[in-house]
Amino acid sequence: MAKNYKGKNIMITLYKIKKIHTLKTTLAMSDEEYRKHLASFGVCSSKQLTDTEADILISILQKKIYIQRSQKYDELIGRDEKMATPSQLRKIEAIWNEIQSVKTNKMHKKTTLKRFLINHFHVYDIKFLTRIKAGKIIPVLEKILSSRLEEVILNTL
Repeated sequence: MAKNYKGKNIMITLYKIKKIHTLKTTLAMSDEEYRKHLASFGVCSSKQLTDTEADILISILQKKIYIQRSQKYDELIGRDEKMATPSQLRKIEAIWNEIQSVKTNKMHKKTTLKRFLINHFHVYDIKFLTRIKAGKIIPVLEKILSSRLEEVILNTL
């Protein structure tokens, strides 16, 4: 165990142990893979990590989560060429999230993306979009976003 300048052990906090295990669960990491990460620090348990080692492991696990999430819809690669690409689906979601984050005076309740797709494009899940429909939805959403931004700007003047 590492020691500070006074010769006392520098122990990992309970918060960091919980955070490591939460990240492990979020990643659906196997016990074997988790143990390999711990072994790279020369320990068998997260309780044996120093505070600094815990910070490093947390950083590694958070990067893995970021990479995993940034690749959303990539499991759809290789499906029928007529279907929307993963990048189109990610773009639709990103624009939708921006639209929802812009607050306007006329905005009633937040509509879900799913409800928007059903009502306007008769598609029941974003994964069922064709490439052509996705190509039509993206400009529509961009227009909605720009009009909301203009409305916010005009209201602030």
